[in-house]
Amino acid sequence: MAKEDLKVLREKFLSDCPPDKSFWTCNGTVVRNIYELKNTINALNDLAFRYHVNNDNHKNDFAAWIHDVIEDNELAKRLRDILDKGKYVAVIEKRIKQLESA
Repeated sequence: MAKEDLKVLREKFLSDCPPDKSFWTCNGTVVRNIYELKNTINALNDLAFRYHVNNDNHKNDFAAWIHDVIEDNELAKRLRDILDKGKYVAVIEKRIKQLESA
């Protein structure tokens, strides 16, 4: 992807979403952007993370929100099959760094 394209995406993907599109975690934390999502996931205990991301229900609430609200389909696709919280956060951090460096 061209650096110019990443600059446009950076503005879109790293900004706050509209308040009515915020993500509410099972513990009540409200997430409005990808930075807050990374920090929130880092702070979640394993049970809360598993509530949102699990194989039992083929559920990945965070990837769905990233796809549907943030509209970063590339990041959502990368996260879709990750079940490990540490790896999940690492993928988000890598994407943030990629966008910030554009």
